Amino acid sequence: MPVDSDQVLRLLSDANPWWETGKVPQELSQPYRRRDFYVLRDELKTRPITALGGPRQVGKTTLLYQLIEHLLGSGVDPRRVLFVSFDLPGLAGLTSAPLNDCLSIYADRVVETPLRKLKDTAYVFMDEITRIETWHRDLKGWFDLRYPLKFFLSSSSLAQLRSGSAASLAGRINSHLLLTWKFVDVLMKRGRADEWNNLGLRLRDTLRSAVEASDPRQILNRFGARDLASSTVRSELRSAADRYMLTDGFPELLDSGNLSWCSRRLTEYLQLTLANDLYRFYQIRATRAFEDLLGLIARESGQLLSYRSLAETLGTQERTVIEHLDYLERTYLVSQAQFFSESRAKRIRRQRKIYLTNPGLRNCILGTVSRRTLSDPGPLGPLVEGIVHDHAKRLVFCLEPGPDPEAFYWRDRQNREVDIVVRISGKPLPIEVKYRTDPSRDLDGLKSFLEQVPSAPFGLVVTRDTLELRDNIIFVPLTRFLLAV
Repeated sequence: MPVDSDQVLRLLSDANPWWETGKVPQELSQPYRRRDFYVLRDELKTRPITALGGPRQVGKTTLLYQLIEHLLGSGVDPRRVLFVSFDLPGLAGLTSAPLNDCLSIYADRVVETPLRKLKDTAYVFMDEITRIETWHRDLKGWFDLRYPLKFFLSSSSLAQLRSGSAASLAGRINSHLLLTWKFVDVLMKRGRADEWNNLGLRLRDTLRSAVEASDPRQILNRFGARDLASSTVRSELRSAADRYMLTDGFPELLDSGNLSWCSRRLTEYLQLTLANDLYRFYQIRATRAFEDLLGLIARESGQLLSYRSLAETLGTQERTVIEHLDYLERTYLVSQAQFFSESRAKRIRRQRKIYLTNPGLRNCILGTVSRRTLSDPGPLGPLVEGIVHDHAKRLVFCLEPGPDPEAFYWRDRQNREVDIVVRISGKPLPIEVKYRTDPSRDLDGLKSFLEQVPSAPFGLVVTRDTLELRDNIIFVPLTRFLLAV
């Protein structure tokens, strides 16, 4: 297909208004900067390709615009910044090689010089890059030319992004996972961002220090400090947590007071993820069985589930269940927790806990995007445990960055259980979730773990409101635990 250069240039000009105005429109960049922005900002100075992967509607495109705004504010010539969305209406009909042709037209018609002769770095932002089938091979070619180009990519299809990166871009690409906003990001968006950010970081540092010193009194002192004790702060934390439990941290939903509309949008997110990021890429044909599996996980989130029992319930093969769970985990809809043991063989042999960790999507599937959910102990308990499981994994990633942070569960021979176990500074921290009026009941599993695993520094119980220390168990309110992540 011959490329229509004039029409492609027109589309690019519309997508890059700063070429004329020198500014990113405010509605595109948004004033609030989530914590990930500051990590990605530092990558503007590095050569490897930077890729943002994550579920739909978590703010990937907004982050790209914010990085562009930062570059322009730092004095970068607006024409040295190119933004291309491969979701641009009509682009596919104008060229059969959109990535290569957009770069060539940008060189010829915008900077008006061969890219190899650029005196200063040009920044190329490519949104939804995996819409281009040959994206990884094309980018490898451009990258290996060693032109002064810095590439930033985004994709809502984690599977395609990982597959293409492994196939052609090994050693050339730094990938970053973007999930829905953490609880602290939601608080920061509401106002007083610096205060919440600094407070959260202090709590996180205290948590790590307490684990390293095996001293839960540090948590009691810091988490009960005056800056967290005022009625205003407690009210803000409670309000943010209630909303987070219903819709999670999807940026588009944060300012809406209409839960019915939020429920419809969550349904659309889920349907788009299933259709575009799962069914198409993994070529899943038995979509009804797949959705039945997802519904079953939503209902049984946080329970021990065997592959065999899932297969029997769904009337399918065990191998199919394992494959489908793997697909769901790769798209971060589902998280599996292995049994905690130093023995890898024991971890593999034991049943796994399976979570649908995103509370908004879980509520969407179960039809519980309603304030009534917050007063119903039936759905509320598993909902809170899923949030704590997710934030515990994020905590591990923040303290000890790695590709796949893990959270486990534990159970002794008398079936006494610990909900969550994570490793912090090499020590296993057992976490129980008791989101109720009296969190001190039913802690036999936690006490058994502390007796049988001497390397554990102490036990942590996530509660509704209780903050206290009993023997070697620290009770911490949910809001303060989430704030520390």
